[in-house]
Amino acid sequence: MDFGSYSIPKLNDCSQAVQSLDPIPQPPPPNITNTYQPPVDKSNGLHSLAIHENHDMHENPDSPPPADGSKGISEEQHLCQYCDRVYPSRTNLSRHIFQIHRVPSRKNKPPGSSNETRGAICYEEGCNNEKFKSTTELRNHLVNKHNFIFQVIKNVLETEQDFIRWKKNVEEACDIKWVKQAAKKKASGCTVVTYICHRSGKFRSSGGRRRALKSCKIGHFCTAYLKVVILEDGKGYQVELYPDHYGHDVSSAEDKKVKVQVAKCLNNPVRGILISTTGVLFENGKYEAIKGSVIAVERLRQLGIAIRFITNDSRRTPADLVKKLQSLGFSVVEDEIFSPIPVVINTLLTLGLRPYLMVHQDIRPAFDKIDQSSPNCVVIGDLGGNVSAEIFNKAYQVLTSSPSPVLVKLGNEKYYKEKNELVLGAASYAAALEYACSTEAMVVGKPCYDFIMNAVNGLGICPQEILMVGDDIENDIQAAQRCGMRAILVRTGKFRPDDAKHEVIKPDTIVKNLAHLVDMLVMKSKRENSNKCSSEGMPKYPQEHKKQINRTPKPMEAPPPVPIQPHYDVYPFRFGGAEVS
Repeated sequence: MDFGSYSIPKLNDCSQAVQSLDPIPQPPPPNITNTYQPPVDKSNGLHSLAIHENHDMHENPDSPPPADGSKGISEEQHLCQYCDRVYPSRTNLSRHIFQIHRVPSRKNKPPGSSNETRGAICYEEGCNNEKFKSTTELRNHLVNKHNFIFQVIKNVLETEQDFIRWKKNVEEACDIKWVKQAAKKKASGCTVVTYICHRSGKFRSSGGRRRALKSCKIGHFCTAYLKVVILEDGKGYQVELYPDHYGHDVSSAEDKKVKVQVAKCLNNPVRGILISTTGVLFENGKYEAIKGSVIAVERLRQLGIAIRFITNDSRRTPADLVKKLQSLGFSVVEDEIFSPIPVVINTLLTLGLRPYLMVHQDIRPAFDKIDQSSPNCVVIGDLGGNVSAEIFNKAYQVLTSSPSPVLVKLGNEKYYKEKNELVLGAASYAAALEYACSTEAMVVGKPCYDFIMNAVNGLGICPQEILMVGDDIENDIQAAQRCGMRAILVRTGKFRPDDAKHEVIKPDTIVKNLAHLVDMLVMKSKRENSNKCSSEGMPKYPQEHKKQINRTPKPMEAPPPVPIQPHYDVYPFRFGGAEVS
């Protein structure tokens, strides 16, 4: 069955059939009170109109038939199913059906055409991009099958100005625009206006060798919309907001502010970057990298930015940390790791100290070369849950038996994140011994100035051209700023919202994760390359030579390796007022 048009076969194939058709009565003119009501076919569930099988097929009743006796209708013309008029285009036919026969155009579509224009798509796993007629059907599908939860925010506003002000605040908070879906609809005692997300809908691609225009459309319908019921005489505005978007990301006003801060932070050249491992690349207790961090490291290498990984991890030796990172997909070598463990070992050997070890059992083999009989100092790191009163009492006895107690802690980590929980670090354990012995522990690791500057020297770049990326507001951000570097705090790892509101320490910017920062660096690099090409006066390609240009991007060459300097130097410790080196 056809809905609104009839594809006319060749006349020489159906001339006998046309001659056998009986003429049908003409419908009354449109200005007559009794409007012509064509027969209705509801067999397929749609309010569609049936086609008369005995329809007379001639172009116009007022025009004389051709001399050869045929009806003279070409294949490209469209026949009205309610009368005998023929139109050259489907647009004219649809206009005629709506104006003369009062049939809405949406009910006058060919079979199957509605499926082609469906724009509500489910992208969840197992649905194979299933399409739906409306966002309501898509929303119900997501709720029933995929256990989605959609919020509904209701509000009542008194005046139009209140509604405009409220709508503006909602748009600024979510960085989206609410646009009218259609004209106002009159209802009993009220007027209904519907707004949809400005990114909802299909984009139009340019053709004819024209440049493709940018579009914010996502190619399908978004589930978020705003329904406004305006009461009579403007007595009130009843608002229903469905704020959950589907199929695209929604950035907030805070994200815009972050972009400005990051762009300002990256104004100066960036030639090197120091990355904290735990909390930026991965989290303790989890066997997967933080989302986007693996690709981010590779993109940094492609940009030619030198990378070093600086850590306070006292559970793993540098070799073990490299194995951990490589198992997660990172391409890392041991010379790129800056860890406090080799520094402590070299220091103890040089000074001839005999340590009592309060460290994790996994790194104890690294201290086998050091004499541990009759200890005269204490080295404390991450105990990994092996905490007992016995080892603390032994450490207290070692420290109090020496006239110049030496307490060394591997990093100044107060706490860290493991399996989505915050646990105590080496600095918290060392604080108990510091209080009991009335002494101050030496820090080997972050935020020690010498430790961080050794990593900077390993890059061979001045601190002003190096970025520090970490999740610790004190050990990463404050320490890097004291060394003259720009410090960027990530919202992963042990980051807490209070860190962004610190009264003293102010990071240069705060980003979502390492991947977000690298995206900004890539955009900066593209802008610089574009400006460089413009400043050099690159000629525009003539129209006739476009086909000769090879626009395939060349693979980016790997940057030359940065010479790695030895960084496990011995720190000048002061024991009992005298400097020992």
